[in-house]
Amino acid sequence: MRFTELISSRNLKFKILLAFSVILVIPLAIIMFLSLNKTTRVARHDFNLRLGYAATLFRKALEDQLDSVKIKTKKVADFEFYSLATRNFPASETGELMETELIRSDLDYVAAVVERNEILVDRGSPPLDSLGKIIPAMCHSPLNVNLYIIGQEPWIFSAAMITKLRSEKPYHVVFAQRLPRDFSDKLKRLTGAEFSLLFAGRRILTSQMDIYGKRMIGTAPENPDISEGSVQILGKSHYFVRDEALPGKISDSIRLEIALPDSEYNTLGRSIRQDFIFFGMLGLILALITGTVLSWHIAKPVNLLAESSSKVASGDLSLDLHMNRKDEIGTLFANFSEMVTRLKAEQELKERRMKELNTLFEISSAVNLFVDSEELLKFVLTHSIEVLEAERGSIMLLDDKTDELVVKVASGGRFRIASGTPVKLGHGICGLVAKDGLGRICNEGFKDPKFRNFGSILPVEDIKSLLCSPLRFKEGTIGVINIVNKRNENNFNDSDLSLLNLIASQAAVTIENNKLYELSITDGLTRLFVHRYFQARLSEELLRARRYGLTLSLIMFDIDNFKSFNDTYGHQVGDQVLQKVATCIKETIRTGIDIPCRYGGEEMSVILPETRSEEAFQTAERIRENIAALSVAHSSGPLSVTVSIGIASYPNDCHDKESLIKVADRALYASKSKGKNCSTLAAEIKQA
Repeated sequence: MRFTELISSRNLKFKILLAFSVILVIPLAIIMFLSLNKTTRVARHDFNLRLGYAATLFRKALEDQLDSVKIKTKKVADFEFYSLATRNFPASETGELMETELIRSDLDYVAAVVERNEILVDRGSPPLDSLGKIIPAMCHSPLNVNLYIIGQEPWIFSAAMITKLRSEKPYHVVFAQRLPRDFSDKLKRLTGAEFSLLFAGRRILTSQMDIYGKRMIGTAPENPDISEGSVQILGKSHYFVRDEALPGKISDSIRLEIALPDSEYNTLGRSIRQDFIFFGMLGLILALITGTVLSWHIAKPVNLLAESSSKVASGDLSLDLHMNRKDEIGTLFANFSEMVTRLKAEQELKERRMKELNTLFEISSAVNLFVDSEELLKFVLTHSIEVLEAERGSIMLLDDKTDELVVKVASGGRFRIASGTPVKLGHGICGLVAKDGLGRICNEGFKDPKFRNFGSILPVEDIKSLLCSPLRFKEGTIGVINIVNKRNENNFNDSDLSLLNLIASQAAVTIENNKLYELSITDGLTRLFVHRYFQARLSEELLRARRYGLTLSLIMFDIDNFKSFNDTYGHQVGDQVLQKVATCIKETIRTGIDIPCRYGGEEMSVILPETRSEEAFQTAERIRENIAALSVAHSSGPLSVTVSIGIASYPNDCHDKESLIKVADRALYASKSKGKNCSTLAAEIKQA
């Protein structure tokens, strides 16, 4: 294929690669290589020269300071201290000479030492904690000098033997001088570098100052173990190197850190800028020409496609793409637009199906979580409001006796149920839905001609949109679900109605099944759990208490003189007594935790999970007092009721179900024996 044919072809990839390679990539790569190579070489050479110069000056200054102290020590030992040594260092003369030498030689400590460790006379302010180790080490040879770090301060120690003295005992003169803190300040002004002596990870001598002008003595450098790197000093970048301060000349491992500012690269920058001005202008002109062509023909549609693909990748499928081109970009746009359309349709379908399935699953699972039918209705309603993104709602059930809709639960919004006014079939939106069994969308709210206000929810002006679906079971309708006001002032649509119909269908089955289950485990007269349920739950709670080391209590009730109620006032009054006592028990215990049951006849019981005997006794007393306060209406006057109570606990009173019932029953009969209308703990019977 000829070159001209490649240029005129519709292969966009080749056009882009060729244009940028010839016009931009190759020239810029050459410029970058030449400039960076030049920069690196010159900058490194200049930096190494300055670094070496600064290091040499510091080491020379430190060596001179050590040699100066050593020479002074040798001179004083051989001349001025010699005559004193011949006369065994008279105290007054020796002290006077030492005081003079402290001032003249700018010393901090002077001492005369015999036998390498015995200090005869000394003057000054020495580091007392370290003299016992330093003086023997310094006096080990005729002439010695060293740098020690004592208390985070550098000290120069020098020792010289009085060699002219012919004595079996060696006499030494010891000089000590703190290295001045401003030792390296003159070098800093001369070289522009920062100098620091490092020992044990701390700065023991430095020219560095903080922003308040305080010398940074005792501070820890960043990354103390590395030999070179970059660091910020007073907001300015520096390059540092670290090495032994005086290799082989001092005993302690003291490192010298030299930091040079990056300003040395400014001259190099000017040279680089000159190169880049020329090549940059040339590249800019070529880039403008190339960029204009690519922007109109390639870059603009590619950028649009890239932005669109990013939105799609993030889940935003609300795109409308059109591109009238016949090359690869046009084909790509058409395919991408078709893909987005299909993805949008599949996503909407999948979300709707998942929403429906999740909702149905959660509602169907709720039958295992709720025993109380009202709690189940509340769950179905609140879940429906949340899924349909509404403000509030209600569930109305059909009364079997009156054949009217009655509000059972309501949730959400600022308004409560104002009255229990029943709704006849065919009246209002909910009555029509219950009658014909078809869900309805009422986006006109209270303005809809078929809307009626039955006094249940006030004010009606707050109802802007309404969704109503029938609760159908088998061939009939058992109630309706009302969902009020879509959030964000949106209207309900067919998808919302379809979802609510599914929820209502599943909810109706769940509600009816829950009714059947509730009837199977509750006593028809007292609405307490039946004896069979009592036995099963007691076994279950006892097993849980045994497994997790918990306590469990059982309260047994017996209505006092109940037989005389039936014999004297009739069984109808006896039934009223049973109902009132059962209601009082349910209102006193913990809802959803304690388990009230009808044990048989006039005997009732309450299972109290995770409850100690003292707590159970307090609960029993509250129930007993509340029952004693009851009155049953009768033509002969109000009748009072009392109960006798027995309380037993696991594991204190027994270790199995049968024993727990037996012990609680025994405590109950003990209450009867004590005169009735009282509560007895099983532990009291054991003590008696």
